[in-house]
Amino acid sequence: MDYSEKYVGSRDDFLRFIREAVAKMGDRSLTIEEQAVEIPEDVELEYKIKYDEDEEEYKVAIKVCWAKPEAEEVEEAE
Repeated sequence: MDYSEKYVGSRDDFLRFIREAVAKMGDRSLTIEEQAVEIPEDVELEYKIKYDEDEEEYKVAIKVCWAKPEAEEVEEAE
């Protein structure tokens, strides 16, 4: 299931948003569409930052991924 929230604002608004999102991740209070987001402490995280540009726009994306506990159990069983 995908959850997302979209915002529009100035550069200062964006930087404030990023600071607040990081702080909420740190204290485990981040929610997206009322869905709690908890980044685990006991698994390896894969994270990256990406910059892209085309004829119409520039994009910066920050992404973090980790395996679901069920996926790790299935992998170990095989």
